[in-house]
Amino acid sequence: MDSMPSIIVKLQETVIKQMQLPQGDLSIGRRRSHALVLEDAAVSADHASIFTVGQDSFLKDLDSTNGTYINKRRARKHHLKSGDEILIGNYTLIYQDDAAPPKTAQPAAIGDAALFILSGFNSGKRVELTSTVTHLGAAGQSAAFLSRSGDRFTLMTTPQAAAVLHNGKAVGVGGNLLTSGDIIEVGDTRLQFYQD
Repeated sequence: MDSMPSIIVKLQETVIKQMQLPQGDLSIGRRRSHALVLEDAAVSADHASIFTVGQDSFLKDLDSTNGTYINKRRARKHHLKSGDEILIGNYTLIYQDDAAPPKTAQPAAIGDAALFILSGFNSGKRVELTSTVTHLGAAGQSAAFLSRSGDRFTLMTTPQAAAVLHNGKAVGVGGNLLTSGDIIEVGDTRLQFYQD
């Protein structure tokens, strides 16, 4: 069985906790209701979250005051890799995924892309984007579609689309070009676009 991704939580140089990442959201912040509470004035009440689907984990900064840093670079969204160091206030979170293959063993596929279903029907599922056109919405009732051109993906809506949002905003007339980490909402289904 695959070992689940985990994080080591350090304050300065002291390891204070090691925890497995649950499937779905792990909320991080100073507020006591969070799954991972970091008591530090430099940490926002609602600071960040790590969303895990299978062996893949994604970090998202929740518009924190002092920011979230990955390997010493400020980041809003990041697909975590084993060994990544996440700096939140005075805390360092070290991401570990023992099941990750060695970097040299990974296939050299260019432009690998997928959708992760965050909520709604089929929540937790990963959908590989291998077709030129991928329809989104209920079967037979496509509300939107992704159009692939090389390694570029464009989110387009159909005329009958009611509620399709890209990062919380309506999709433009000519479609919206997607970047890795973007959130797509189709009705009550939330998806995240990921591209290597």
